[in-house]
Order: sequence, then C-alpha cells, then structure tokens
Amino acid sequence: MFKSDTDRCERIAMITRRSALKVAGGAIGLSLVVGSATGHKYTTDGPLGEQFDGNRPQSTAGTEIVGYHSGGGIGSEAISGSPGDPHWGAFTELRVHDDIAVQSVFSSRGETPGRGMMVLDIGDYSRATSSATLDTASLTVLSYYGNDNGASACMDVKLSDDGKYAFISKQPLTALFDEAELHFDIDDDADSGGGDGAALEVVDLSDPGNPELVTQSSLSIWALGPHNAWYHQIAGEEYVFTVHGEDGLTGGINVFRFDRDLSTLEHVNWWNFSAELAQPETEIDTAGGEYYAHDIVVQDDPRFGTPVAYLANWDAGTRVLDVSDPTDIEEIGLFEMERSHHTVPAPTLLNGKRVFIAGHENPSGGAGWVRNEGESGHYYLVDADPLDSVLSDDTDEPVYLGISSTIHDDGVVPGTREPSEMYDDVSATTELDHWILFEDVTQTFDETPGFEQEATADDWEYEGFDDFNLSSHNIDIDHQGFVTVGHYHAGTRFLQITDGFSLESIGYSRVGEDVPEESTMMALTSGTPFHWCAVMRNGVTFAGGINAGPQAIVHDDITVGEDTPVDATIEREADASLFTAGQTSQVKIHVDADEPVRIRDRLPAAWVVEEEHGDVASIDTIGDGFRQVITLDETIEEGTLRYYVTVPENLLETFTIGPVEFARPTVTSTYGGGISTNNYLWRKVNAETVTKTVVGASL
Repeated sequence: MFKSDTDRCERIAMITRRSALKVAGGAIGLSLVVGSATGHKYTTDGPLGEQFDGNRPQSTAGTEIVGYHSGGGIGSEAISGSPGDPHWGAFTELRVHDDIAVQSVFSSRGETPGRGMMVLDIGDYSRATSSATLDTASLTVLSYYGNDNGASACMDVKLSDDGKYAFISKQPLTALFDEAELHFDIDDDADSGGGDGAALEVVDLSDPGNPELVTQSSLSIWALGPHNAWYHQIAGEEYVFTVHGEDGLTGGINVFRFDRDLSTLEHVNWWNFSAELAQPETEIDTAGGEYYAHDIVVQDDPRFGTPVAYLANWDAGTRVLDVSDPTDIEEIGLFEMERSHHTVPAPTLLNGKRVFIAGHENPSGGAGWVRNEGESGHYYLVDADPLDSVLSDDTDEPVYLGISSTIHDDGVVPGTREPSEMYDDVSATTELDHWILFEDVTQTFDETPGFEQEATADDWEYEGFDDFNLSSHNIDIDHQGFVTVGHYHAGTRFLQITDGFSLESIGYSRVGEDVPEESTMMALTSGTPFHWCAVMRNGVTFAGGINAGPQAIVHDDITVGEDTPVDATIEREADASLFTAGQTSQVKIHVDADEPVRIRDRLPAAWVVEEEHGDVASIDTIGDGFRQVITLDETIEEGTLRYYVTVPENLLETFTIGPVEFARPTVTSTYGGGISTNNYLWRKVNAETVTKTVVGASL
C-alpha cells in the first residue's frame, strides 16, 4: 500500500534497481465496416450477449484469489484498486516479467480517459517463497501509458527479454463496441502514444513508473493494424512479428527489426501461407477472414534450438514456421483445424515430447462455423515431434501434422481444403487429446463445473451464447505441463498435460468482482469474470480481467516459490571490437549475481572455439549451422569466466555476438521458451549483444 507519493517513488526506484541489475553493459484513421471480420471474427453479426451480463458468480475449485486490482488508479488495491473504483472501459492482454506486469487497454473513457497500457508491480508474488507469504501481497499499479486516440484500441502487448520495452499492437476497433471516445486529456499525466490508430508501438519501460514512447511504425496496407504481435531475439537481433488479416494481399505476418540504440523499427519481411506454398504464378488467396492470421508465438525449439513460430491462421489452421532467418521465413508444418485462434508450444519437452496446444475462439452460433451450435471452443493437444524430420534436415518438405478430431471424426469438411492440399501427404493424425467446456446446447449447466448459480436459476437454460461471451481464449503452459486458460465468462480454467498426454481439467476460478456495470464494455458483455488470458509466474497465475481488472490466483497443485527472479549483472569483455582474420580472441564474462548461475554465450557458426583453453564445457550448433552456443563449465555467483575463439579468415565481414544467457544450476532444458519469461529455462540478456568486425590479414 502506498501511504504517500514518497512511498510510491521508493517502490518504483526499488523495481528500477532490480531491473538494472538483470542487464548490464495522422491522428485518427478510422476505416471500419461494422459487421465485417475484424480482430474478433464477426463480433457484431448477431444480438448482443445477454445471458451472462451482470452475473458475478463466486465459484472456485482448487484455487484461491490472492490479489486483485480494478485498475482504477495508481497505487495498491487499498488505495485505488477496489471494485468501487474501477477502470472505465476494457482491458486486454496481460504479460509479466519478474517484478513487472503490463496490461494493454482496449478502451478508456468516462472517469479514466486516455489510457493505453497499465504497468503493475507484482514483486510480492514473483518473489514469494511460498503461498503462505501471499497473505499480505498486493497488486500495485505503478503507472499508465497513454493513448490519445479514442478510436484506437491497444489490443496486445508483449515484453522484451529484459523487460525494458513493451510492444503494443493498436487497431481502430473501439467503435465496434460503442467504446470510442475522442479525447486528448491523458489520465494521470501519462506519456502519450503515437497518433496513428493502426500501428505497432514501442514503449520504454526502463523506469516502470514513467513509461515513454520510443517509436511507432505504421504500414500503408494496415487498414486495421496488427491484432497481435510477438517479440523474439534471433541471431543477436531483436524482432517483432505482427499478425494481420483480412485477405491474402495484406493478411499474414509482418516482421520488424527493433534497434534499441537507434530507437527504430525496420520492416524486413511479409509472409503468408499461400504466397509461400503456392505454385509459381499462382495468385495469392483473397479468401478474407477464412485465412485470418490471428496470433503468433515464437520459441527456440526445445530440441534443436531453431527459432520456430506457431501461427494461428484461423481456417488455414496452425502453421509452423522456421524463422531462424526472419527475412526468409519457411513453413515446416501444418495442423489443420478451423478457427485457429491461439497456439502455444510447451516451453520445454514434456516427458520427452514436443507438444503444442491450439485453441478456438468462437463467435456466436449464427456465424456458420462448423460444430458451433453452442460449443465453447476446443483446445487441441498436438504431437509436434514429426517436425524433427524438417528441423534435423532429413527432409526439405513441410510436415502435415493432421486434422483436428472435431472435423475429422464428424466427417465435417472445412469451408475449403486449399491450405492442406498444398501438402503432398495429408494422412497424418497427431492430435493427442482435446478439451472443451461446453460441447453443445444439449449440455446443461448442472453438468458443467463452476456453473452452479446458473444451474439453480429457474429462468436460465443453456442455449448457446452470443458474441463470444463464453468463448475460449488465450492460454499459457508451464514447464511441468500445467495449462491456464482465459475462458471469458467461464473465468480462468486450469488444465494439466498428463504423462500420458491427455488434457485433464484440474480446477478453475470463476470469481467475479462487483464493478459498476456502466464501467464495463457493455456492448460485448458487462459480466464478470470475463478473462482475456491467464499467465503463470512463480506458481502464481495472473488473470487478465477484461471488465474488472487483473487477479492473482494460486492453485492447490502448483507450488509457489520455485521461480523467484535471479538478480544478476553480467558483462562481456572482449580483446577488441575489430579483429584481423584468423586472430584468436579472449572473451571474459564477468558475473555478479545474488545466487549461483550457469553462463553461456552465442556466437556465429563460423567462429572456432578453442575447447582446450578457458572454461568451455560444451559447444552446440543450432539449426542448420547458423549459430553455436558455448556453455561454460563453472557455476558462478561472483567472478569471471573466459573462453577463446579464432575469428574466420574473411576479408571483411561483421558478426553479431551474443546474447549472453544465464540459468540456475537446476535447469535441465537446453532450449525452449513460450509465453512468460521465467527461470525454469535459460534467460537471455539483451544488452550483451555486440557487433564485431573482421578485416583481412593484409589490411
């Protein structure tokens, strides 16, 4: 709780110091057709959802709410975060990094205008040593980042590996929900965002109490802007992948290279599946929303280390891409499904297997999608081990990963098979299991865990739902196979991937806060809970409430306190920045951490590591020889490790070295990653990426 501005400043200063330790060395362009496919498919094609509006059940199983903030204002819940002090409008995506969480703001009106992103202190949870210590924990809002374009919604937000930058996807969509409010009076003196309503925006979070605009990038083809995005480091460079639909001429992935030194976003590539796989001279598809590129997640493949993207491509299925060269993306796999909305790979191998979960988002029943008479959207658990054949270079052909059982078993033919017909063999079946909350309209409330209140209501009978208000949405997966699901009005659902690779429901939190109905996004639903996403950190799940603000939830089976942040200063020191061809260089890595860590570095494949000298434990090559990883052989808390490399004999070439990575000694995974940065895997240190130039020996 903040008792004064001095307390708030001290809290922000503490978080800033922690962050510093981890790393060293046209105003409104509104072009909308209401009822057309946009960021959420066919949002306004039917009557507005009424069945769950205003319903605030208090139903849980195996879970407990240990923190809540309404988003009303700066400070703790006791100061400005109670249900009676709400944010007026809607929140969207939530992401966490060590002590900080950020949540993008779809709309901001009434008494809380001009907000584009909320920054929270979650240190009480991320640094908790057990669930018992959470009795006095509090979610605390540190600041707001502004949005002076009332017609533009901040749909998505992602964080850099060091948590110093946020990347916001903006779309001019608020009018679809009667949420547009043109204003230029920014709440809480927040820094204003860029003027374009359809843009990718970069925000500096190095001072979490004072987020600042870095740059905004807009493309002429972005009529509706990017819906979602993903940040990932590749070969020492920082990239942001944005996804954008509607048709094949503009829809797909746009790739930007982020240069933090120059504060720039450089557009380096555009990709979609039909342009990639079509035969020469074949026209790019113009199928509109059927092939909507909706969401993307990139990870370093947990078996090979190759950067791999999982693209949720609506009726074109989940497309798996090799993005080791972001300027030359190659498709390597396809899982065929309809309404592919959000696909997330497990952050590491589970029981020796690479898996991902692909989920639906469901529009209202009248939109004409297959198997949609009341179903609330499936989550498919998919075996992705067949990708080995491509990632190991045994074949150059992409791998078909099967078709979802909800299409295959029912004999339902998708609207088009064009996406899969581009593959030579479409006979594989790799779906391991699937989970759904409501199967169809024949399922009753009393058959559905968490809907006891609805089951006892005389005038309530499940007849499906309108406009997404019971749809499945975004997910997270942790290293043990626990899955958290943001399930709109069904709250946060907890699943587990078992050793036998089934998806088991293990609990839920369907607790709604009694915020004023007029403060909610009433055109979609005024109901709470209404959860966009749920991400895990240190055994705590942070649920992104759309109408009522974020919650912190603990689950009986998920241990709190095993993933606290590691505070470390890591610096690389090399003999020189300019090398002569064939020269041997000593590289020193200085470490000052609050606990013992392991260290590794990343080098170009052409550089030769002198294994017999220094502290080298192992050398691994990533992918098709484009990078190598040097793991050093000592666990270190404070001191210096070193290794020696011989640079190649090129006449003149520039190479990117790094990033340095660190891990706890208990980490067994070599590669991986996923939704939320944690310490169960290797952590990248952004600032340690450097550029080295090699010149010919005669120069």
